[in-house]
Amino acid sequence: MKGYEYIANLIKDYGITHYFYQEGVMRYTYKELDKIGIRGILAHSENAAGYMADGYARAAQRASVVFAQNIGAGNLAGGIYDAFMANSPVIAFTGKKEASRQYKNSYQETDHRLLYEGITKFNPEILEPSQTPFIVRQLFKEAVAGKPQPVHVDIPDRMGTDTEIAEMKEPYTYDKSYCGYPAHRSAAVKADVDKAAGRIHSAERPVIVCGRGASISGAADAVHKLAAKAGIPILITPDAKTMFDEDDPLWCGIVGEYGMSCSNHIAREADLVIFIGTQNSDQTTCNWTCPPIDTRIVQIDIDERELGKNYPDTVGLAGDARTIVEQLIPSVSKASHKEWYAHCRALFDETMAEYDKYKMSNKRPINPGRMCSEIGKALPDDAVLVGDTGYSAVWSANFIKMKDTQTYFRAAGSLGWAYPASLGIKCALPDQPVFCFAGDGAMYYHLCEIETACRYGINTITLINNNNILAQSAYGNQKDV
Repeated sequence: MKGYEYIANLIKDYGITHYFYQEGVMRYTYKELDKIGIRGILAHSENAAGYMADGYARAAQRASVVFAQNIGAGNLAGGIYDAFMANSPVIAFTGKKEASRQYKNSYQETDHRLLYEGITKFNPEILEPSQTPFIVRQLFKEAVAGKPQPVHVDIPDRMGTDTEIAEMKEPYTYDKSYCGYPAHRSAAVKADVDKAAGRIHSAERPVIVCGRGASISGAADAVHKLAAKAGIPILITPDAKTMFDEDDPLWCGIVGEYGMSCSNHIAREADLVIFIGTQNSDQTTCNWTCPPIDTRIVQIDIDERELGKNYPDTVGLAGDARTIVEQLIPSVSKASHKEWYAHCRALFDETMAEYDKYKMSNKRPINPGRMCSEIGKALPDDAVLVGDTGYSAVWSANFIKMKDTQTYFRAAGSLGWAYPASLGIKCALPDQPVFCFAGDGAMYYHLCEIETACRYGINTITLINNNNILAQSAYGNQKDV
């Protein structure tokens, strides 16, 4: 095979249906991808292409690919920053001029690999074409193995032509294990499971907090069985919205700075918090006050480096969330915690009553709580909702009521992410209605990508909360907003 054939066939065999790019690199590969039925989406900027690839990876639950030439590498780095924060496996290919032109002030050239060091977990460079089979295969493995995260590779010769047209001496092969994630469902050490079960048994006010890792592991049914058996209320982060139907009696809301006051109170009052697939960040825990830093913790995470990182009194279980919860179920004792559960539901009902004031408001212009409530009523049962960051995340997560048959994605922190990401998500889920919810400030970042959607027939539904202002910047410090 030629290099471009090897790369294109790997992309196809790893199950990818679309690639995202900005012109100027890997043109032989594009032609081959088009030839074998992989659709290219040419964005208006590398940044938007990165967001599209991120959305595709999250929705398809497999790696995605995005391409940019050397001068576009800086823009693309910004486009996969959100993917890094969200643990999304984007594979970024960028061009780089050949070694003989490095360090000579060559046109459009900088050492842009440094831009990717802090936002990827694998950042190689192809120094000669013979490395291509190994490195590109490794990109797919690294992207989805363990905790999914972006990876990046530099292709020499700016446009990658030398690598593309070279004969590959290695036989063609790929590993089906890495066609999606979780790539492997590793179990926890039994002694750790028993220790965690002991903590759950001794707790009087336990609570479960599920994050995105629990959601992508498909752990919802197992978590619900554990919670029902041990009498434990369930909280979620915004990234785990739609893990559970919001009418489920065990579900008590969303934690964190973008969450609900009831849920934060519950987390603060709990004497044991079981974190499943969440990194316990400052936003999730309200600066490590919900729960307080001295709270007893059971933490389940695919990355053992996360265990006990932010809470010292932690029993850590390293491995796949669903697998470990299934290990816990037979080990925990049946319990009810009636008083604690009743207290949690009373806090939840109090918050819902407060929300009703906004949901039923007749003010003009429309109150965002009312707007989001009406959106929730209109969403089809298989809808995919894509929320931007800031107040768009707050309002969509808290006020758009959703079912476990629906899907929710939100920006990990980058304003303007939602619209390009919704296009990538629609490419991954063509048969489901995809709704983008964003403010006017977010939409202005990538307004031109509406043309991209029209050009390729990527039919999403976009809901713009146009309040003519960057509201969180203007009002974020005012408590009455």
